[in-house]
Amino acid sequence: MAKLFVLSLLIVLIFILHPQANISSTAIPIQANIIVALDGSSPIKSINEAIDMIPNHNENLFVILVKEVVYNENVLIKESKTNVMMIGEGMEKTIIESNRSVKGGFYTDKTATMEVQATNFVAKDLAIINNAGPQGEQAVALRTGNSQIAFHRCSIQGYQDTLFAAFGEQFFSECQIFGTVDFIFGEAAVVIQNSSIFVRKLLPGQPNVITAQGRRSDLENNGIVLHNCTITSAPEFFQIRKSVETYLGRPWKTFSRTIIMESFLDDLIHPKGWLDYNGTSALPTLYYAEYRNFGPGANTNGRVQWSGYHVLTDPKLVRKFTVKRFINGTNWLPGLGVPFIPGLLN
Repeated sequence: MAKLFVLSLLIVLIFILHPQANISSTAIPIQANIIVALDGSSPIKSINEAIDMIPNHNENLFVILVKEVVYNENVLIKESKTNVMMIGEGMEKTIIESNRSVKGGFYTDKTATMEVQATNFVAKDLAIINNAGPQGEQAVALRTGNSQIAFHRCSIQGYQDTLFAAFGEQFFSECQIFGTVDFIFGEAAVVIQNSSIFVRKLLPGQPNVITAQGRRSDLENNGIVLHNCTITSAPEFFQIRKSVETYLGRPWKTFSRTIIMESFLDDLIHPKGWLDYNGTSALPTLYYAEYRNFGPGANTNGRVQWSGYHVLTDPKLVRKFTVKRFINGTNWLPGLGVPFIPGLLN
């Protein structure tokens, strides 16, 4: 709890340094349909129990308030549970955790502490943690598998494969994401904005890799976009960050696409920036780009010389990766009450 509180203060300081101009938001009156609590104030003591009570193919906003405590469960929001808002009492207070892992006998996509399969879902002010640790190998904290899914002021914590943005259009705002190897990965069109990416201490002999995007064809309009984010060390990694190689991403699939723009890159980033994937032949077909990043890790002079890697300077080439254009966010994020920057900062 103490570490989460300290990290929350750090996030506040980071956002002070980041411009927040042109943020769009629509306030939604909040009245909980169901309250989940373990303190006796509600008969509902399980998040999954609350989700089961949502009418299938729900057309109106259904709000679940999850009160402060640690919930040890694997939460599943099925495809039929549409139009759901899940609100906690703070990312350092309302905590959902589990420890499923590949090393523990699960397939990767079955390890998630929370899995969202439904459209029009938003979560706010809570933490989602897979605490299997680096020894658990692949161990997902959050898996998102549909469109119009958003997370606001949430802490998503794991080690390898923390955030599995499987498919669809998704958005993360003012979040914390912790991990080690390929910890933001998948085939979704996802924008992570105004958020902090924390690289953690991993097992000896491994490099840290932040993203592993899975685009399979140049006809697919998906990719990972980090916009106005901060990439830095988690506290336990800070002292050893210079002795471990940390990369922005590597190609999980042949047409892998990742764009990092208008973000702060701390000094843990390797000068090459990007890593090959086990001798893959994806290098001519991938698309990796950096645009107007800053900080000690943002110098692109020593970056990889791949034909698919780009240092962009023309905003016209970058606007297609903004919230408005890449995930059509101006059409659906206002309805979820999530603040966002529709375009570029400058």
